[in-house]
Amino acid sequence: MYPVMKTASKANGVIFALTLAAMFVYSLPPVLSFARAQTDSWNLFVDGKLLRKFEQVYDKRFFLREPSVQLWADARFQLFGEGTQGVVLGKDGWLYTSQEYRVPNDLDANLASQLAQIAQVEQQLAEHGKHLVLLPLPMKLDIYATHAERAFDPRVASLYDRFVADLQLRRLDVVPLRDAYLRNLAGPRLFLKSDTHWSPDGARLSAYELARQRPRLLGDQVYVSHKAGDKTVKGDLMNYLQFDHARLAPQFGGNPIELYETLKAAQGSDELFAEQAQSLLLVGTSYSKIDDWNFVGFLKEALNRDLLSVAVEARGPFEAMNQFLTSDQLHNPQIDTVIWEFPLRTLLAHRPGALARDAQPAHF
Repeated sequence: MYPVMKTASKANGVIFALTLAAMFVYSLPPVLSFARAQTDSWNLFVDGKLLRKFEQVYDKRFFLREPSVQLWADARFQLFGEGTQGVVLGKDGWLYTSQEYRVPNDLDANLASQLAQIAQVEQQLAEHGKHLVLLPLPMKLDIYATHAERAFDPRVASLYDRFVADLQLRRLDVVPLRDAYLRNLAGPRLFLKSDTHWSPDGARLSAYELARQRPRLLGDQVYVSHKAGDKTVKGDLMNYLQFDHARLAPQFGGNPIELYETLKAAQGSDELFAEQAQSLLLVGTSYSKIDDWNFVGFLKEALNRDLLSVAVEARGPFEAMNQFLTSDQLHNPQIDTVIWEFPLRTLLAHRPGALARDAQPAHF
Protein backbone atom coordinates (compact mmCIF):
# COMPACT_ATOMS: atom_id res chain seq x y z
CA MET A 1 0.00 0.00 0.00
CA TYR A 2 1.43 3.34 -1.06
CA PRO A 3 1.41 6.43 1.18
CA VAL A 4 -1.28 8.94 0.35
CA MET A 5 -0.31 12.60 -0.06
CA LYS A 6 -2.59 14.54 2.23
CA THR A 7 -3.45 18.21 1.90
CA ALA A 8 -1.31 19.15 4.92
CA SER A 9 1.67 17.29 3.47
CA LYS A 10 1.25 19.06 0.13
CA ALA A 11 1.08 22.43 1.91
CA ASN A 12 4.24 21.69 3.90
CA GLY A 13 6.02 20.64 0.74
CA VAL A 14 5.00 23.80 -1.09
CA ILE A 15 6.07 26.00 1.84
CA PHE A 16 9.41 24.19 2.04
CA ALA A 17 10.01 24.56 -1.70
CA LEU A 18 9.08 28.25 -1.62
CA THR A 19 11.42 28.79 1.36
CA LEU A 20 14.30 27.16 -0.50
CA ALA A 21 13.57 29.28 -3.57
CA ALA A 22 13.41 32.47 -1.51
CA MET A 23 16.70 31.69 0.27
CA PHE A 24 18.31 30.93 -3.09
CA VAL A 25 17.21 34.28 -4.51
CA TYR A 26 18.27 36.07 -1.29
CA SER A 27 21.71 34.43 -1.46
CA LEU A 28 22.51 35.46 -5.02
CA PRO A 29 23.59 39.08 -4.30
CA PRO A 30 25.94 38.09 -1.44
CA VAL A 31 27.46 35.35 -3.61
CA LEU A 32 28.04 37.71 -6.53
CA SER A 33 29.38 40.45 -4.28
CA PHE A 34 31.72 38.02 -2.54
CA ALA A 35 32.95 36.62 -5.88
CA ARG A 36 33.77 40.10 -7.21
CA ALA A 37 35.69 41.01 -4.04
CA GLN A 38 38.00 37.96 -4.10
CA THR A 39 41.41 38.35 -5.70
CA ASP A 40 42.93 35.00 -4.74
CA SER A 41 39.96 32.68 -5.05
CA TRP A 42 41.76 29.66 -6.45
CA ASN A 43 44.42 29.49 -3.72
CA LEU A 44 41.78 30.03 -1.06
CA PHE A 45 39.69 27.24 -2.58
CA VAL A 46 42.66 24.85 -2.68
CA ASP A 47 43.49 25.62 0.95
CA GLY A 48 39.88 25.04 1.98
CA LYS A 49 39.53 28.62 3.20
CA LEU A 50 37.23 30.01 0.53
CA LEU A 51 34.03 28.38 1.78
CA ARG A 52 34.83 29.26 5.38
CA LYS A 53 35.44 32.88 4.41
CA PHE A 54 32.15 33.01 2.49
CA GLU A 55 30.27 31.51 5.45
CA GLN A 56 31.61 34.27 7.69
CA VAL A 57 30.62 37.01 5.24
CA TYR A 58 27.18 35.49 4.61
CA ASP A 59 26.54 34.95 8.32
CA LYS A 60 27.13 38.63 9.03
CA ARG A 61 24.72 39.71 6.29
CA PHE A 62 21.98 37.20 7.05
CA PHE A 63 18.90 39.20 8.06
CA LEU A 64 17.75 36.68 10.69
CA ARG A 65 21.12 36.47 12.43
CA GLU A 66 20.77 39.31 14.95
CA PRO A 67 17.16 38.52 15.98
CA SER A 68 18.04 34.83 16.35
CA VAL A 69 21.13 35.55 18.45
CA GLN A 70 19.20 37.89 20.74
CA LEU A 71 16.27 35.49 21.05
CA TRP A 72 18.57 32.67 22.11
CA ALA A 73 20.50 34.98 24.46
CA ASP A 74 17.24 36.14 26.08
CA ALA A 75 16.14 32.53 26.58
CA ARG A 76 19.53 31.54 27.97
CA PHE A 77 19.47 34.36 30.51
CA GLN A 78 15.86 33.72 31.59
CA LEU A 79 16.27 29.95 31.85
CA PHE A 80 19.82 29.62 33.17
CA GLY A 81 20.83 33.13 34.31
CA GLU A 82 23.79 33.13 31.92
CA GLY A 83 25.37 35.48 29.43
CA THR A 84 27.25 34.34 26.35
CA GLN A 85 30.59 32.57 26.51
CA GLY A 86 33.26 34.85 27.95
CA VAL A 87 31.33 36.42 30.83
CA VAL A 88 30.00 35.19 34.17
CA LEU A 89 27.13 37.13 35.73
CA GLY A 90 27.47 38.25 39.34
CA LYS A 91 25.28 39.98 41.89
CA ASP A 92 24.27 43.64 41.92
CA GLY A 93 25.35 44.28 38.33
CA TRP A 94 28.84 42.81 38.65
CA LEU A 95 30.35 40.93 35.72
CA TYR A 96 33.43 38.70 35.67
CA THR A 97 35.53 37.38 32.84
CA SER A 98 35.28 33.62 32.43
CA GLN A 99 39.08 33.55 32.30
CA GLU A 100 39.16 33.85 36.09
CA TYR A 101 36.80 30.88 36.48
CA ARG A 102 38.75 28.54 34.21
CA VAL A 103 41.47 26.95 36.28
CA PRO A 104 43.43 24.62 33.97
CA ASN A 105 43.87 21.00 34.97
CA ASP A 106 47.62 21.38 34.55
CA LEU A 107 47.81 24.54 36.67
CA ASP A 108 51.03 23.46 38.39
CA ALA A 109 52.80 22.78 35.10
CA ASN A 110 51.43 25.96 33.54
CA LEU A 111 52.55 28.03 36.52
CA ALA A 112 56.02 26.46 36.49
CA SER A 113 56.38 27.18 32.79
CA GLN A 114 55.41 30.83 33.17
CA LEU A 115 57.75 31.24 36.14
CA ALA A 116 60.53 29.88 33.97
CA GLN A 117 59.65 32.41 31.26
CA ILE A 118 59.72 35.23 33.79
CA ALA A 119 63.09 34.07 35.10
CA GLN A 120 64.46 34.08 31.54
CA VAL A 121 63.21 37.64 31.06
CA GLU A 122 64.86 38.70 34.33
CA GLN A 123 68.16 37.13 33.24
CA GLN A 124 68.04 38.78 29.82
CA LEU A 125 67.37 42.18 31.38
CA ALA A 126 70.18 41.67 33.88
CA GLU A 127 72.58 40.93 31.01
CA HIS A 128 71.73 44.40 29.68
CA GLY A 129 72.17 46.09 33.05
CA LYS A 130 68.49 46.39 33.88
CA HIS A 131 66.69 45.42 37.08
CA LEU A 132 63.23 43.82 36.81
CA VAL A 133 60.44 44.72 39.24
CA LEU A 134 57.31 42.59 38.89
CA LEU A 135 53.93 44.15 39.71
CA PRO A 136 51.29 41.37 39.73
CA LEU A 137 47.74 42.71 39.53
CA PRO A 138 45.14 40.81 41.59
CA MET A 139 42.13 39.19 39.97
CA LYS A 140 38.79 40.94 40.17
CA LEU A 141 37.07 37.67 41.15
CA ASP A 142 39.46 37.27 44.07
CA ILE A 143 39.17 40.83 45.37
CA TYR A 144 35.40 41.18 44.89
CA ALA A 145 34.40 37.58 45.57
CA THR A 146 31.39 38.72 47.64
CA HIS A 147 29.67 39.89 44.44
CA ALA A 148 30.14 36.57 42.65
CA GLU A 149 26.97 34.57 42.02
CA ARG A 150 28.63 31.37 40.88
CA ALA A 151 31.05 29.39 43.07
CA PHE A 152 34.64 29.35 41.85
CA ASP A 153 37.69 27.16 42.34
CA PRO A 154 39.30 27.92 45.74
CA ARG A 155 42.69 27.99 44.06
CA VAL A 156 41.67 31.36 42.59
CA ALA A 157 41.89 32.96 46.05
CA SER A 158 45.24 31.35 46.91
CA LEU A 159 46.93 31.80 43.53
CA TYR A 160 48.18 35.34 44.17
CA ASP A 161 50.10 34.52 47.35
CA ARG A 162 51.42 31.33 45.76
CA PHE A 163 52.71 33.23 42.75
CA VAL A 164 54.40 35.89 44.89
CA ALA A 165 56.01 33.22 47.07
CA ASP A 166 57.33 31.37 44.01
CA LEU A 167 58.78 34.58 42.61
CA GLN A 168 60.48 35.39 45.90
CA LEU A 169 61.82 31.84 46.08
CA ARG A 170 63.52 32.50 42.76
CA ARG A 171 64.90 35.77 44.20
CA LEU A 172 62.89 37.88 41.78
CA ASP A 173 61.90 41.41 42.84
CA VAL A 174 58.11 41.46 43.24
CA VAL A 175 55.74 44.09 44.68
CA PRO A 176 52.57 42.43 46.10
CA LEU A 177 49.32 44.39 45.79
CA ARG A 178 46.64 41.99 47.00
CA ASP A 179 46.75 42.91 50.70
CA ALA A 180 46.51 46.61 49.87
CA TYR A 181 43.45 45.94 47.71
CA LEU A 182 41.74 43.93 50.44
CA ARG A 183 42.45 46.65 53.01
CA ASN A 184 40.74 49.23 50.79
CA LEU A 185 37.53 47.36 49.94
CA ALA A 186 35.48 49.84 51.97
CA GLY A 187 36.64 52.73 49.78
CA PRO A 188 36.01 53.51 46.10
CA ARG A 189 35.74 50.54 43.73
CA LEU A 190 39.13 49.28 42.60
CA PHE A 191 37.69 47.38 39.62
CA LEU A 192 34.88 48.42 37.29
CA LYS A 193 31.67 46.42 37.71
CA SER A 194 31.21 45.60 34.03
CA ASP A 195 34.81 45.64 32.87
CA THR A 196 37.83 43.39 33.30
CA HIS A 197 40.07 46.33 34.19
CA TRP A 198 40.73 48.31 37.29
CA SER A 199 39.22 51.71 37.95
CA PRO A 200 41.33 54.88 38.15
CA ASP A 201 41.20 54.38 41.94
CA GLY A 202 42.67 50.90 41.55
CA ALA A 203 45.39 52.26 39.28
CA ARG A 204 46.21 55.02 41.78
CA LEU A 205 46.32 52.59 44.71
CA SER A 206 48.69 50.29 42.80
CA ALA A 207 51.02 53.17 41.90
CA TYR A 208 51.25 54.43 45.47
CA GLU A 209 51.70 50.92 46.85
CA LEU A 210 54.64 50.41 44.50
CA ALA A 211 56.14 53.70 45.69
CA ARG A 212 55.61 52.72 49.33
CA GLN A 213 57.27 49.32 48.96
CA ARG A 214 60.14 50.51 46.71
CA PRO A 215 61.24 53.93 48.04
CA ARG A 216 64.56 53.58 46.18
CA LEU A 217 62.63 54.33 42.98
CA LEU A 218 61.48 57.75 44.22
CA GLY A 219 62.68 60.85 42.44
CA ASP A 220 62.60 64.55 43.25
CA GLN A 221 60.30 65.92 40.56
CA VAL A 222 56.77 66.66 41.76
CA TYR A 223 53.87 65.55 39.56
CA VAL A 224 50.22 66.29 40.29
CA SER A 225 47.13 64.53 38.92
CA HIS A 226 44.15 66.79 38.22
CA LYS A 227 40.60 65.77 37.46
CA ALA A 228 40.04 66.41 33.75
CA GLY A 229 36.41 65.35 33.40
CA ASP A 230 33.90 62.54 33.76
CA LYS A 231 33.11 59.61 31.53
CA THR A 232 30.91 56.52 31.42
CA VAL A 233 32.83 53.42 30.39
CA LYS A 234 30.59 50.79 28.82
CA GLY A 235 32.78 47.94 30.04
CA ASP A 236 34.31 45.28 27.80
CA LEU A 237 32.28 42.53 29.50
CA MET A 238 29.05 44.19 28.34
CA ASN A 239 29.92 42.95 24.85
CA TYR A 240 29.06 39.44 26.07
CA LEU A 241 25.56 40.39 27.17
CA GLN A 242 23.67 39.75 23.95
CA PHE A 243 20.33 39.50 25.70
CA ASP A 244 18.16 42.59 26.15
CA HIS A 245 19.73 43.61 29.45
CA ALA A 246 17.98 47.00 29.47
CA ARG A 247 14.66 45.15 29.75
CA LEU A 248 15.62 41.89 31.50
CA ALA A 249 18.50 42.98 33.75
CA PRO A 250 18.87 46.76 34.03
CA GLN A 251 21.39 46.34 36.86
CA PHE A 252 24.06 45.67 34.23
CA GLY A 253 25.35 48.82 32.64
CA GLY A 254 28.17 51.30 32.20
CA ASN A 255 30.62 52.56 34.79
CA PRO A 256 30.93 56.27 35.60
CA ILE A 257 34.55 57.22 36.22
CA GLU A 258 36.58 60.36 36.73
CA LEU A 259 39.27 61.18 34.17
CA TYR A 260 42.66 62.46 35.31
CA GLU A 261 45.58 64.29 33.77
CA THR A 262 49.03 64.23 35.38
CA LEU A 263 51.42 67.15 34.90
CA LYS A 264 54.59 68.47 36.45
CA ALA A 265 53.84 70.76 39.36
CA ALA A 266 56.36 73.28 38.08
CA GLN A 267 58.11 73.36 34.74
CA GLY A 268 60.51 75.96 33.44
CA SER A 269 60.33 77.24 29.89
CA ASP A 270 63.68 75.60 29.08
CA GLU A 271 62.17 72.18 29.94
CA LEU A 272 59.20 72.38 27.59
CA PHE A 273 60.99 71.08 24.52
CA ALA A 274 64.05 69.48 26.12
CA GLU A 275 64.45 65.71 25.87
CA GLN A 276 65.38 64.23 29.22
CA ALA A 277 66.88 60.79 29.64
CA GLN A 278 64.74 58.40 31.67
CA SER A 279 66.06 55.47 33.67
CA LEU A 280 62.68 53.89 34.52
CA LEU A 281 60.50 52.02 32.04
CA LEU A 282 57.06 50.44 32.45
CA VAL A 283 56.09 47.35 30.44
CA GLY A 284 52.37 46.71 30.64
CA THR A 285 49.09 45.60 29.16
CA SER A 286 45.84 47.50 28.58
CA TYR A 287 45.84 48.31 32.31
CA SER A 288 48.74 50.63 31.46
CA LYS A 289 47.87 51.39 27.84
CA ILE A 290 44.32 52.74 28.23
CA ASP A 291 44.41 56.43 29.13
CA ASP A 292 41.13 56.25 31.09
CA TRP A 293 42.92 54.53 33.99
CA ASN A 294 45.83 57.03 34.03
CA PHE A 295 48.17 54.43 35.51
CA VAL A 296 51.28 55.96 33.93
CA GLY A 297 50.28 59.35 35.29
CA PHE A 298 49.67 58.02 38.79
CA LEU A 299 53.07 56.30 38.69
CA LYS A 300 54.72 59.62 37.88
CA GLU A 301 52.84 61.27 40.75
CA ALA A 302 53.59 58.49 43.26
CA LEU A 303 57.27 58.10 42.31
CA ASN A 304 57.98 61.81 41.75
CA ARG A 305 59.65 61.08 38.43
CA ASP A 306 59.03 60.71 34.74
CA LEU A 307 59.20 57.34 33.01
CA LEU A 308 58.96 55.58 29.67
CA SER A 309 56.22 53.12 28.82
CA VAL A 310 55.83 50.14 26.49
CA ALA A 311 52.23 48.92 26.78
CA VAL A 312 50.25 46.66 24.46
CA GLU A 313 46.49 46.29 24.53
CA ALA A 314 44.70 42.91 24.35
CA ARG A 315 47.85 40.84 23.87
CA GLY A 316 48.94 39.96 27.40
CA PRO A 317 52.04 40.79 29.46
CA PHE A 318 54.37 38.35 27.70
CA GLU A 319 53.67 39.90 24.31
CA ALA A 320 54.31 43.37 25.75
CA MET A 321 57.62 42.22 27.23
CA ASN A 322 58.61 40.50 23.98
CA GLN A 323 58.06 43.75 22.12
CA PHE A 324 60.33 45.55 24.55
CA LEU A 325 63.01 42.84 24.38
CA THR A 326 63.12 43.11 20.59
CA SER A 327 63.19 46.91 20.56
CA ASP A 328 66.11 49.34 20.63
CA GLN A 329 65.11 50.33 24.17
CA LEU A 330 66.63 47.10 25.49
CA HIS A 331 70.06 48.40 24.50
CA ASN A 332 69.46 51.84 26.02
CA PRO A 333 72.06 52.05 28.82
CA GLN A 334 70.18 54.86 30.55
CA ILE A 335 67.27 52.54 31.44
CA ASP A 336 68.26 50.69 34.60
CA THR A 337 64.87 49.57 35.99
CA VAL A 338 61.92 47.87 34.26
CA ILE A 339 58.54 47.62 36.01
CA TRP A 340 56.47 44.75 34.57
CA GLU A 341 52.73 45.14 35.12
CA PHE A 342 51.45 41.56 35.14
CA PRO A 343 47.71 40.69 35.49
CA LEU A 344 47.48 37.54 37.59
CA ARG A 345 44.79 35.96 35.41
CA THR A 346 47.56 35.49 32.86
CA LEU A 347 48.48 32.41 34.91
CA LEU A 348 45.09 30.91 34.02
CA ALA A 349 44.54 32.24 30.50
CA HIS A 350 48.02 32.13 28.99
CA ARG A 351 49.38 28.92 27.52
CA PRO A 352 53.17 29.03 27.12
CA GLY A 353 54.09 28.69 23.48
CA ALA A 354 50.73 30.00 22.25
CA LEU A 355 50.37 33.40 20.66
CA ALA A 356 48.49 35.90 22.80
CA ARG A 357 46.22 36.83 19.89
CA ASP A 358 44.92 33.24 19.78
CA ALA A 359 43.53 33.43 23.32
CA GLN A 360 39.81 34.15 23.55
CA PRO A 361 38.63 36.34 25.02
CA ALA A 362 41.55 38.76 25.27
CA HIS A 363 41.04 41.47 27.87
CA PHE A 364 44.62 42.29 28.82
